[in-house]
Amino acid sequence: MYQSIVVLLKFVQRNKLIFNEIVLGFKEFFFREEAEMVCIIAGFGGVGKTTLAKKYKNVLDLESTPFKYCFDNYAGADPEAMKGRGVAGKRPNPDFPGNYIAAIKYNMDKYDYILVWCHPEEILPYYDLNGIDYELFIPLREALDEYRQRFISRGNSMEYVNRVSSKEGYDRRLPQFEATGKPIVFLGCGETLESYLMGNRNYPPLKTAES
Repeated sequence: MYQSIVVLLKFVQRNKLIFNEIVLGFKEFFFREEAEMVCIIAGFGGVGKTTLAKKYKNVLDLESTPFKYCFDNYAGADPEAMKGRGVAGKRPNPDFPGNYIAAIKYNMDKYDYILVWCHPEEILPYYDLNGIDYELFIPLREALDEYRQRFISRGNSMEYVNRVSSKEGYDRRLPQFEATGKPIVFLGCGETLESYLMGNRNYPPLKTAES
């Protein structure tokens, strides 16, 4: 056994370049595997993305508003209050969605969860084009009235509330979500993204600041 170890050490010393390349290969493999393990959740409005990210250090909520629009003064603004409202100095950002995709990729090895926008026409196709795998979290149709109250409570405009909680709009978007071929988790009344993840061992554990 001792002689085998000595022979191995001599081989490593003589072939440091090869050994270093092997080590680098292992590092690249494991870093890639780590990045691939990130759970990217495209969540419907109101499922609890922002709440989850505020409570757990391994969760990033990539709110799309500051990527999709340019603002004369965005610092300190409430993105929820801006949704569906004409805000002075708000204009489309010509870098979107490229800037949003870049932000997702940049953070893939930094968090266990990245929570992203889920519009079936404006953003989901770009995830596929850029090799970003994801799963969808959306409410059941019968939970839309509860979501309507969530939108009102968090300060969304009534234009946004009526549009996103519309059953007709839901019926139009659901086939688009299903057509992606991605896994879909349906949340019922009283359920949130947090409650679902906490009760499912197939997902990475949520980590508080103390853990």
